[in-house]
Amino acid sequence: MFADPQLSPLPHAQARAHAPAQPPALRVGIIGMGTVGSGVWRVLRRNQALIAARAGRTITIVAVATRTPARAAAVLEGAPGVRLLADPLHLAADPGVDVVLELAGGTGAARGWVLAALAHGKHVVTANKALLATHGEELAAAAARHGRVLAYEAAVAGGVPVIKALREGLVGNRILSLAGVLNGTSNYILTRMQAHGLGFAAALTEAQALGYAEADPTFDVDGTDTAHKLTLLAANAFGMPLRLDAVHVEGISDLQPGDLAAAAQLGYAVKLLAVARRDADGVQLRVHPALVPQRHPLAQLDGATNGLRVQADAVGDMFYSGAGAGGEPTASAVLADLVDLARLPVGTPGRVPTLGVHERGAAQPAPLPMAQVHTRHLLRLLPGAALNEAAVLRLLTRAGVAVQRRAWGPDHAGAPTLLLVTAPTPDAVAAHAVELLQAHTGAQVRRLRVELCEAAESP
Repeated sequence: MFADPQLSPLPHAQARAHAPAQPPALRVGIIGMGTVGSGVWRVLRRNQALIAARAGRTITIVAVATRTPARAAAVLEGAPGVRLLADPLHLAADPGVDVVLELAGGTGAARGWVLAALAHGKHVVTANKALLATHGEELAAAAARHGRVLAYEAAVAGGVPVIKALREGLVGNRILSLAGVLNGTSNYILTRMQAHGLGFAAALTEAQALGYAEADPTFDVDGTDTAHKLTLLAANAFGMPLRLDAVHVEGISDLQPGDLAAAAQLGYAVKLLAVARRDADGVQLRVHPALVPQRHPLAQLDGATNGLRVQADAVGDMFYSGAGAGGEPTASAVLADLVDLARLPVGTPGRVPTLGVHERGAAQPAPLPMAQVHTRHLLRLLPGAALNEAAVLRLLTRAGVAVQRRAWGPDHAGAPTLLLVTAPTPDAVAAHAVELLQAHTGAQVRRLRVELCEAAESP
């Protein structure tokens, strides 16, 4: 049938007529304009068009709640349309905000801000691992109750997308174990101790001077920060409740240069290692210094780099690594969560459960006490008098400890030091063996656990 072209709509006009309406901008309010908040602002401003194209709509920051308005104003550089607020609770209740970014830290006031934001129908994105490890069950329940999303990719390993990997990329797998280097401050200190023979105090002072360590580095060097992160990873990996109280935690401040030198002599690097492993006996949750074979990818992480090894039944071994801290790497993870939220149809709840599973199984595995955990151990015997190697081995046999490898090496003063690597041994048995050796030989015995040697008996 003939159609008059003057009466027929042009193709591009038809396309415009049927094109879906552009969704409104996702309006974001930030609590805290420190390192991470400033990083989010910079990266979003720099990559705004690219992020909007990937998200399907514009993401715009409309409000900032901060205790330092002058600093925030300097970062924002007079950007129009961004309101500065003094009270985070006002931001949490603001009808002009769709998503609240909690980037201030802490576990007290921050809990109230997050609960208020969820109650007012806002999604929440946070980088606050301490808050989540401590109050995560309550916050996840509140998010579900209000039909909102609580997202936290930035809470673990900075810019490395390990939460998304566990909850989405590996969702079809049974996760068997996790092992990671998750604190950049501790890893920088250990790298300097290993490479240059520095003592802990000297390496920490250097890290603080370069900005890799806080003025008060306690949470970083005593293992607390890593324990917070491991708690979140284990919940997502195993579908278990958050159990910060069940994590065995040791830090790095007691390590000596001789410990790292002995490790290097035997082919290992020393790392502050986070381990979560589920087996028939229960779930291991532990953070402590450990010897890792130098050929292992985790041993090769230098400076402030983070890394996570995941063992799963379908894909086998997976390894993730990258910048574990810093304003822009952490902002990258925050923005990934924001893009996920921007892609949701307006007014709909999230599709991914906050802690990895929609419903937990009725029978949850119990955390395994550290005393029952089997690992290899490095025993470094620093004699006050000459050591009889054969007598030492007899004492260890009596204590129920088998030795797989032995060597002699000098301590920092050049005195002969006996180095012994045991077979896998319950932690309590190894600790008792150390007491026995010290009582019967007069030697000072240093003990470090040896990990990730599954493929071989020695490195």
